[in-house]
Amino acid sequence: MTVCVRWKRVLLQIPSICDVMHISFRKGAVSLERVRTFLRRSGTRPLYITLLWDDHNWIPVSVEYSDGPEEPTSREEIMAGVHLVLVIQELYAHVHRWREFTLRTTSVVQIYQALSLMSRPSIHPAHMLEKLHLQLIHNKNHATHHRHEQSLFPSSTPPIRDLLLFGVTCDWLPPSMLSSHLLNFWIHNKVYEIDDVVSHLFGGLPNLQSLSLEPEPQTIVSLSRRPITLPQLRSLAIKSRSMGNWAHDFLRNVCMPNLRILTLDGVGEEYSEEPLRWRGPSSHECILEALVELADRDAVENSLSYCLELDELHFFNFTQDAKAVLVHRLYKQMTAVKTLTLGPGAPDKNAALAKGLLPTPSGLADLPLPGLRTLILFDVPNDVVRGVVLERTSAAAPLKELYYREEVVDKKHKSISNDWSHHVGKYHCVDSLKSFRYGDIVERQWSQL
Repeated sequence: MTVCVRWKRVLLQIPSICDVMHISFRKGAVSLERVRTFLRRSGTRPLYITLLWDDHNWIPVSVEYSDGPEEPTSREEIMAGVHLVLVIQELYAHVHRWREFTLRTTSVVQIYQALSLMSRPSIHPAHMLEKLHLQLIHNKNHATHHRHEQSLFPSSTPPIRDLLLFGVTCDWLPPSMLSSHLLNFWIHNKVYEIDDVVSHLFGGLPNLQSLSLEPEPQTIVSLSRRPITLPQLRSLAIKSRSMGNWAHDFLRNVCMPNLRILTLDGVGEEYSEEPLRWRGPSSHECILEALVELADRDAVENSLSYCLELDELHFFNFTQDAKAVLVHRLYKQMTAVKTLTLGPGAPDKNAALAKGLLPTPSGLADLPLPGLRTLILFDVPNDVVRGVVLERTSAAAPLKELYYREEVVDKKHKSISNDWSHHVGKYHCVDSLKSFRYGDIVERQWSQL
């Protein structure tokens, strides 16, 4: 638009170039005028909105969980909250045009302000909204909903396909939002029973394809015995420090016949100041036992359960020093797995899970994960990796792709030289451990040397 007057005039006549808005609290008072300009120039187009009100300076240093908002601690946070209210008020008048809406904040006050504004009755229903991401990040508090409060988007039935709640409880949602339209559902919040989350899965999500559960470690675990069916679910991610107490029941009681990608993250100690009350020498063994049962075709045929046929299996912070027999049985039964990740955070350096990949004297007839093509390894000793690569190659089951974070042998961060990397189709030496989404794990978007 700054090239010349003619170009500007032409561009202003194309509303489709003005229907995506990313705006930050750093714009201050100017943010409201930018929103008004955005709304005016976009005409009647569907709107794609992202509001970034996340500032690390607003993160409470040490606070206990509470059910209500805290008082703002700085003038900057107060003024940012005022600007956010004005922006959402302006946008909410056009809620019937919302196609995607994302709000990310570090302030519990601001998330309550936003939720309250979006719970007001509107002349126009949110009939186009397909993506809703509400995130209260880096904050131990959660935005809980009280019975006397309205749910989001009253008198509307938005066809939500993509829903993310981080630090926001499910009670803010109207029942109609969890419908057959929903395809992807991510939830991280403070729930007192896993049933509080699972109860939202009963019967109403026949087309759900991706589910991520991240209950916090304070969860008092129990799981309803009522069977749940998620017939179209293809990807399940569970991230919880108390996973050993309830995930095995979830896997057994939730029928997922089309599940192909499973990610299990026990969460490292660096993510919480709470003691690891649930961890023990067998905290994750029951999960492996559940996977063994579900992958056993003979056992499944004689029960009402489903047969687990995964394409991808990902372990992170999986602390179980698993029994070799159990790991081998699991790997032998999972004949369809093509990608395996043994991620960082395992105190035993993933030794048991990695050694389970070694062929047995029986050869191909008893080969663990016979369909394995891509292997992603962290914290695994170099000699174990060498044995896996060479022995699987000699057993006529070479890897097509290997991602490995090599061991560091000196302060100059030099890695151990290897004589086995040329035995795989493609070898990638991983440098960074950063992965921001479960999708990064699945797509193997790791930084490489």
